[in-house]
Amino acid sequence: MRRKVSVVLAAVALGISGCAGVPSSSSPQAIGTVQRPLPPGVPAPTPGMEPETVLREFLKATAEPSNRHRAARQFLTESGSRTWDDAGDAVLIESPVFADQRGVDRWTINVRANKLGTLSDTGVFETAQGDVQDPQFTLVKVNGEWRIDTLPNGVFLDWAQFQTTYRRYTVYFADPAGRTVVPDPRYLAVADPDQLATELVYKLLAGPRPELGGAVRNHLNGLRLRGPVTRADGSRVDVGRGYGGVRVELEGDLTPDQRTRQFLAAQVIWTLARAGIAGPYVLQVNGAPLDEQLAQGWSTQNVASTDPGASEGAGVGLYGLLNGSLVSVDRDTAVPVRGSFGQVGNQVSAALSRSGRQVASVVRVQAGDDPQMSMWVGANGANGSEAVGGKTLTRPTWALDDAVWVVIDGGRVVRVIQEATTSMVAVLPVESSAVAQKYKGLITELALSRDGTRAAMIIDGQVILATVVQTDSGDYALVQPRRLGYGLGNSAVSLAWRTGDDIAVARNDGSHLVANVNLDGVNSDLDDRNLLTPVSTIVASPAIIYIADARGVLQLTGLGTPEERWIEVRPLMMPQTIPVLTG
Repeated sequence: MRRKVSVVLAAVALGISGCAGVPSSSSPQAIGTVQRPLPPGVPAPTPGMEPETVLREFLKATAEPSNRHRAARQFLTESGSRTWDDAGDAVLIESPVFADQRGVDRWTINVRANKLGTLSDTGVFETAQGDVQDPQFTLVKVNGEWRIDTLPNGVFLDWAQFQTTYRRYTVYFADPAGRTVVPDPRYLAVADPDQLATELVYKLLAGPRPELGGAVRNHLNGLRLRGPVTRADGSRVDVGRGYGGVRVELEGDLTPDQRTRQFLAAQVIWTLARAGIAGPYVLQVNGAPLDEQLAQGWSTQNVASTDPGASEGAGVGLYGLLNGSLVSVDRDTAVPVRGSFGQVGNQVSAALSRSGRQVASVVRVQAGDDPQMSMWVGANGANGSEAVGGKTLTRPTWALDDAVWVVIDGGRVVRVIQEATTSMVAVLPVESSAVAQKYKGLITELALSRDGTRAAMIIDGQVILATVVQTDSGDYALVQPRRLGYGLGNSAVSLAWRTGDDIAVARNDGSHLVANVNLDGVNSDLDDRNLLTPVSTIVASPAIIYIADARGVLQLTGLGTPEERWIEVRPLMMPQTIPVLTG
């Protein structure tokens, strides 16, 4: 899987061609229902094709979804095309092997292939693992040419052709707290750049992926597009390129609440801006500007407070646990923080709140055969209050509401809230039965995403993602758990959210010590030269990753460039030192 992942990431970065077309109506449409001419380069039948070649080219042609997979239907008989149901998720396969039963005018071929993932009709891709279950195809001769006559319903999508046809984009929805926007990656086949903005707005109108439904808000609910997204002047050429900007005309029910309108704009603007579609963004609803003061167009600066790439704690800096005490790193010096967190010497993990003003720290009270841990919470630079204890406690993680989440004894997830004026703490349970039922091991790490809508966990060395929802009673629950990074096996020992879409993972795999995994489940190796096994705690922000190895703490520089390498953080270069950041 590791090699396959690298190919996907490279394909995503290159801006791949293909097209799914633009619907003529204003309602969101699923991939494949759009009518338009076929783009060049799509496989088509040629005279004299052998049966196996016909099937291979058919599997490639399924990557072009428009017109109900018209390109692929060229390889079918009339009867086969009439009975084939191409709706639902596509199964991505690689390295198909054919086992055939040959006849003069009829061939039966069973396909065996590696299953790499699924692609929904709304563009949601998720990795998977295993083999396809021997789908069977029957081919017959029609006017002397082989065509597929019977085939299973659904789509088997050739992996290589998928990389050629689809590109990864991100649509954004609002977090329930109204503080930021939440990424929801989608894969689209759009060759004409002037159609891309319209396709992305349709995806927003259709709403979030199912697993996010209870965790985010879509402020475009009740709205629809009046027509295609155009340049600001109404032209349909060079949309979002140069200085021409874009015009998005919506209609439907619109709330008078200005804050909601601001988030509606943020969803549209960040979705388009992150796809390389430049503003200004002229946003109109029912023929009137969304905001009269911005009638000539919005910019990303007008929604900067919701920037999905921003980190609230970016200016807080690096901290660490040095000899078990919390220190702040000031250039080449480690300075103990004031208060109990800088004095107690047996802390084993810690995290700062999003603002850096508060600390949660796990203290080893008793070692040996009957270990005891205790978590303390308090202001940074002051004394802490004991909050919760157990035989094991995971590294604390902070939510947007300044609640601390921690897992007690590998299975009980709780939220800890400290009252600001009295410093008293409340411990509230988090419903996590959906996770426990699907994954039976102990939770050894839990980290909340920066937008607070997802939780990444390590269970038996596997990376597991769950959605964070608030129930009608006001309690919280972890739902819709699924595995990420199949290529990592059971090697994960620590993880940290770098962005809302990327998780850095420390591993006990001696040949690949650090990895990145995204929300699709795609994993890729990061540089691990100059790291000494074993590695342990990893922390991250959008720009920086720190990790603890056998010697101390190192920082990854040149992230995503050929100059990517690990350098020592001198003040923290001591064995068993642990890096600490916000989050």
